[in-house]
Amino acid sequence: MTKEPEAETAGEPGRTTLQLSSVDLNLIVPLQMLLEERSVSRAADRMFMSQPALSAALSRLRRHFGDELLVRSGNRYVLSPLGVELLETVTQASSALSRVFSAQAEFRPKESSREFRLVCSDYVASVFGATLARQLSAAAPDVMLRMEHVQDAVVDEAPDSLRDIDGLILPHGYLEHVEFIDLFTDRWRCLVAAGAADTPLTIEELGARPWATTYSGRTAIVAATRELHVLGVYPRTQVTTRSFLTLPDMVAGTDRVAFVPVSLVERFELRGDVVAVDCPIPIPGIKQAFWWSPAHEHDAGHRWFRNQVAAVAERISQA
Repeated sequence: MTKEPEAETAGEPGRTTLQLSSVDLNLIVPLQMLLEERSVSRAADRMFMSQPALSAALSRLRRHFGDELLVRSGNRYVLSPLGVELLETVTQASSALSRVFSAQAEFRPKESSREFRLVCSDYVASVFGATLARQLSAAAPDVMLRMEHVQDAVVDEAPDSLRDIDGLILPHGYLEHVEFIDLFTDRWRCLVAAGAADTPLTIEELGARPWATTYSGRTAIVAATRELHVLGVYPRTQVTTRSFLTLPDMVAGTDRVAFVPVSLVERFELRGDVVAVDCPIPIPGIKQAFWWSPAHEHDAGHRWFRNQVAAVAERISQA
């Protein structure tokens, strides 16, 4: 199969660029559904389309990209390498197009079905995002909140990466020269197995015992571990997880230690197999903030969304 021709850029022989006027943007949503479902029938059901119509769209997409996109493997379909690469890109493109065509001079929350993309950790989604979701549902019943797990690339490529999302919730210390709203402040405690809580946690113990940590890139808990490094204590990481909510599973029944936010301690201790103890050295708190791209500054819908975020932050601070 051959790719559909691209228009050559004037004055730059050998280079090509795609002209949007030559692309059927109606194929964006079928492409997203097909890549997500890996099935023509399931994608057709989600789009309320007939299977023959979606099969025709898949054929056009295959001709355009010069790639099968969906490849049969046994009795199911899997994504081709290009399909895997396109999945995240088309999701972002679909969201961006949705924001473009849902933009309004005046945002009417009761009438809107706009989708807002919020990137944050599972910990923040639990302690802040759940309250925000309830707030949005009450103010705008048809608005959708899509919460996505923070990835290192979003932080590393900021502020450019913030153009593709409506906001990023991250502690201070990672971004600068970006607009933000302070949300809430949390503190760190050390999580250990219930059977190990009888032994005092000393500075020497922090260096000798293995650790379970969250993240491994720029979004690691540098604020907490930095204080240990100042004292010449370099924790030995034995397990790394992308999820704060899985830390109790990594600690229970072991001699591992993990830093956990105080707001999660109560639910963790309800398990009975882990307990939180004070760290033997003072650790700076976590000051969470909502960050957004200047490109959204004058978007009426985004301004409304920011106001909702700020209202939830104020409510939490007064609780």
